[in-house]
Amino acid sequence: VHIVRAAPAKDSIMSLDAPSFTPASEAGWLKDSDEVISVTQGLETRAYPLPILVWHEVVNDKFGDLPLAVTYSALSGSAVVFKPGQNKDGTPRNFGVSGLLYNSCLLMYDRENEELWSQLRMQGVSGSVMEQPLEQVVSSRMSWKAWKSKYPVGQVMAKPAGSDINYEDEWPYGDYATQAETIFPFDVNRDEFPTKDRMIGVVSGESARCWPLKKLQEKKQLYDAVGPRPISVTYDEKSGMVRIADITTNEELPSVSVYWFAWQAFYPDTSVWIPLR
Repeated sequence: VHIVRAAPAKDSIMSLDAPSFTPASEAGWLKDSDEVISVTQGLETRAYPLPILVWHEVVNDKFGDLPLAVTYSALSGSAVVFKPGQNKDGTPRNFGVSGLLYNSCLLMYDRENEELWSQLRMQGVSGSVMEQPLEQVVSSRMSWKAWKSKYPVGQVMAKPAGSDINYEDEWPYGDYATQAETIFPFDVNRDEFPTKDRMIGVVSGESARCWPLKKLQEKKQLYDAVGPRPISVTYDEKSGMVRIADITTNEELPSVSVYWFAWQAFYPDTSVWIPLR
């Protein structure tokens, strides 16, 4: 198993707990091309800017009474939102950044047991939480420009007060996203695509399936299945959102936008949608 230490210690990268939010109109520091992770619960939509997430990786948040963990791993290109589950006393689990990577992807730890959880494997990977699943929640990755146009009354996570990080202008990974090279080791199971080709991946029951984003952008809409589940996959050009829904119930399925190398490392048996022409 490729587990390596990437940061000096636990909490060298500090997670954000109970973040503040501002109206979209007050987030003038964001550039139109900046990306955000959008989460909607009930009538409320929140944007979590990647220029903040890249420095903190884990946000422990609450929508009303619903606790959510918003996570981002720049090295695997993946943002995943979870219901955190509960501690033994019934309080919501709270996650920190372990400083370790598994297949070049974020490993979180829970503050009650100090056990490790894998973002992309979406489950515990150590000790008493081994293979305990985390429930993924629907989220979308989109540009700030598209988000504020679609959700003009939405709320945006504010820059943490008192931080000396330059969130506007500094990106700690340089041009990593545009280079084929990776930095840390990962399992190589499949080689159909270049390492950093972006996939939209879904896990449903025992099945994993992914769609190359470039091909999806050309096709716009298709009907497919993940395992036995019939689904529709829609790419909305205006917002850049991908919606995957169960055709029978219209329930939206959570998906993740992720680099190919990381998806194939965690899901060696993934099926891949390839257009017929």
